[in-house]
Amino acid sequence: MDEYYFVWIRGLDGRPKPQIWAADQFDGPEWRFRRVIARRVLVAEERRMGVDGLAKLFPAPPNQNDC
Repeated sequence: MDEYYFVWIRGLDGRPKPQIWAADQFDGPEWRFRRVIARRVLVAEERRMGVDGLAKLFPAPPNQNDC
């Protein structure tokens, strides 16, 4: 079974943005990883949820303006 991750990235405007990534997306270019500020493996129940629901369950880490 493929793993999926709930990921917070730093958007182009500098604010945290939630996304869902498949595990193979971490094999991409280096610049993508510098934008990742948090990630969490999704269990089966969480995989059925939308990005907005996951963002409420797992908010962006605090103090991301300091990075």
